Amino acid sequence: MKPRSRRSGPSDEVPWWNPSDQAWAEAFPLRRRSLGRGWLDTPMMNNVERLEHLGPGEASDRVRAARDARGWTALDEGRAWRRRNDGVLAVLRVEVFASADETAHRETWQADAEAALDETWRARWRERDIEPGWVEATFRPPMDRPDPRVDWIEIEDHTGSAEADAVTAYQYVVAWLGRAQATLTIRHRLGLDLDPTVRAAVAVMTTTTR
Repeated sequence: MKPRSRRSGPSDEVPWWNPSDQAWAEAFPLRRRSLGRGWLDTPMMNNVERLEHLGPGEASDRVRAARDARGWTALDEGRAWRRRNDGVLAVLRVEVFASADETAHRETWQADAEAALDETWRARWRERDIEPGWVEATFRPPMDRPDPRVDWIEIEDHTGSAEADAVTAYQYVVAWLGRAQATLTIRHRLGLDLDPTVRAAVAVMTTTTR
C-alpha cells in the first residue's frame, strides 16, 4: 500500500487532537464502491484539512459555537471521488468530538444550516475575488431522508451561470453518528438525479458510530 500523501489531521495545530479518534476518522468506511458504479478516486488539489469549513457570518458562528462546545478531537478531510461519465465530484469530511451529546449541535444546525451554507458559498467565491450570484441552500423534506440520523440539504449556485443547465448544484449530506459527524458533499450539474448516490452512501455512512 502506498503511503498517504496528506497528513493525518492537523495535530501540529491542535494539541488536544486524539490519535485514536483520528485513526477512526481516517478508517471511516465510505469508499468509491459505496457510491455505485463508475466512480474513481481523485486527488484533492489542497491536501490540508480546512479547520473552519463554514464561512464567516452569524449563522455560521452559531453552528461553530455549538460544535466547539462538544470538544473537537479529530478531523479527516480530503477523500474524494469523481464519476467517470459526467464529472460529478463527491468529497467526504469526518469529524469526531469528545461529547456524544449532539442535541444542541444538531438543533442549531437544523435551525441555521441553510443560512450558514449560503454564507459559506458566498465567502468562498469572494475568496477568489468573484462576486457571488444567486445561491440558495434548502433542506430536503423529512420524508426524503434515507435515515433519521441524516440531514440532507440541496444547494443551487447560479454564480457565473447564464444558462440553466450550467447551474452548479450540491447535495450536502450530514450523518450524526454519536461522537462523530460525517459530511458528504456532492457537486453536480443542476438537473442530474443524485438521489440514488446519496441513498447508497448514507446506507454505508450510518453503519458505524463513535
